Amino acid sequence: MDDNFKAIVQPRIHSAKKQKLEDITPLETPISAHVDISSVCNFKCSFCFQADTLGMKKVGLKRGFMSEEMFKKIIDDFKDFPQKIKKIKIGNHGEPTLHPKISDFISYAGKSNTAEIIEVFTNASRLEPILNEKIIKAGLQRINISLEGLDDKRYMEVAGVKQDFSKIISGVKDLYEKKIKLNSKLIIYVKIADEAHSLDKDNELIFGLSNKEKKYFYDTFGPICDEIFVEKIVPQWAETQQKEQNEVEKTGMYGQTISSWKKVCPFTFMYLHFNCDGTVSPCTLDWPRKVVIGNVKNESVSDIWNGQSLKDLRIAMLQGKRNCIDFCKSCSAPMVCVEENLDPHTDKILNIMNATTKSEFQKNKWLEA
Repeated sequence: MDDNFKAIVQPRIHSAKKQKLEDITPLETPISAHVDISSVCNFKCSFCFQADTLGMKKVGLKRGFMSEEMFKKIIDDFKDFPQKIKKIKIGNHGEPTLHPKISDFISYAGKSNTAEIIEVFTNASRLEPILNEKIIKAGLQRINISLEGLDDKRYMEVAGVKQDFSKIISGVKDLYEKKIKLNSKLIIYVKIADEAHSLDKDNELIFGLSNKEKKYFYDTFGPICDEIFVEKIVPQWAETQQKEQNEVEKTGMYGQTISSWKKVCPFTFMYLHFNCDGTVSPCTLDWPRKVVIGNVKNESVSDIWNGQSLKDLRIAMLQGKRNCIDFCKSCSAPMVCVEENLDPHTDKILNIMNATTKSEFQKNKWLEA
């Protein structure tokens, strides 16, 4: 590696210490919250639902931006929880830097003192000096950058757009230099997938990252970021890669060992995902809105987190009924995307939830035909 290499080579999930989920479940406060301020994306990546225009139209998904009023309500509602949320994650289904108020949103979230970390997920295409300075001064603590290739040609093949890759390099470099100049504690994480597959050509392999390309990736970005990693590509967007969802390999996207299929999805006990239209899901991958548990337009966040809809979903999971929930039954994300495993602890958690009576299962909305 380059002598100027500064970054720690580690996956994103190892960036912070964790308590064992089985020891703290059920949680009074969600571990993290994805706030998706934009369902608009300037890329159409081959492995992402954003490339599935027909699928998006079929479920009636409209692209747009979250209003400032809604964003502030979500953040203000976090004050109702007894503890701080570990992370507020801005962006997921779309590109958050397209939102004209992203720096204002970062600042508002930070000043609310409702989370330990405010972070952003981005494709880095819009990182440029003015925006970089704004988000740093707004108090951003972590930025997760996903690369879709290492040259212009690969971006056209994978992301379906003309992208000057040199501008991405210069944008990340400027961000790194500015955070040092401004004495910011911002953590810059850069990752690339080890390969990419087509969404519409029977999962055809578009490219596999060679050892030479991996070296170029590390040598180029290692000196201008804080954490860096080559992630293993895995099927995770439900209803876009259905055939592959059941083909779980022995290694997850962060290199974690997978021993077996999980009956319980840990996401439902850890996260809340806020879509830009106000709908809420416990699943960060629920792009077609199939596991909606509430709407912040007419409910508080704490009421959604403690509500019957999410409780029913958790009970169904703990009873080994994930295979009865249409959207969840073939999803491999509980294995490939997270390390947590609640399967050995279901009886204990059901007892804590006071959900061991037969009536709790007969009334479950997620198990109704």
